[in-house]
Amino acid sequence: MSEGRFLADGERDRIIRATAELCSAVGYEQMTEVDIAARAAVSKASFAPYFGSKQAAAQAAIEAILAAVVEIMGRLFSPDRPEVESYLLGIGSILELMEEEPPFAYISYISARQTMPPPLKDRLDSGSNLLAAMLDRLRDQSPQGRQPPRTARAALGGAEAVVRREIAFGGMEPLSRLVPDFIYAATVPFLGQREALRFARQAEGRRRRDGQSPALRPSR
Repeated sequence: MSEGRFLADGERDRIIRATAELCSAVGYEQMTEVDIAARAAVSKASFAPYFGSKQAAAQAAIEAILAAVVEIMGRLFSPDRPEVESYLLGIGSILELMEEEPPFAYISYISARQTMPPPLKDRLDSGSNLLAAMLDRLRDQSPQGRQPPRTARAALGGAEAVVRREIAFGGMEPLSRLVPDFIYAATVPFLGQREALRFARQAEGRRRRDGQSPALRPSR
């Protein structure tokens, strides 16, 4: 197994990665602790001290995703950069991470919402709520007038649905090409159609010009 962007190669992290891979390959309900240990190349006796159950291992996989998302957003938010640009940079980087880590993308957008126990879905939802809270700050810049309190969560949910549909029906590659669609869906309630479309087109133009991820880059 290759080392992940946010996981090392120790036993615990190998178990976390194996859990994500099995969730993607066979589903949460079908995988067993024995399967996880075998895929991680550890004994069942070695699995137990780290995680008492497959649910605990799955929660650790979700925690790894959330920690990576928090790190990305914390790194990209800067007082020297417009807040909307920081947020959109974060969207691009998160989708790049998911593109690099398909099993964790599958957990985030499919497994946790369809087959995992409610506590795991609730834990992942806490990450979505954090992103929604950041997006909600755009209400102060909105030319659309006062927005309902749940606008950010609804907008983010619509943007996430674009990614979820792609993973479920179109495969994992390349998720980063969805950044323009995600940007548009997440920002149009706050910035209006014209401005949201401008940001989305800017992202797509950079992708076509540079052959890179469409994520917005900081202005030079």
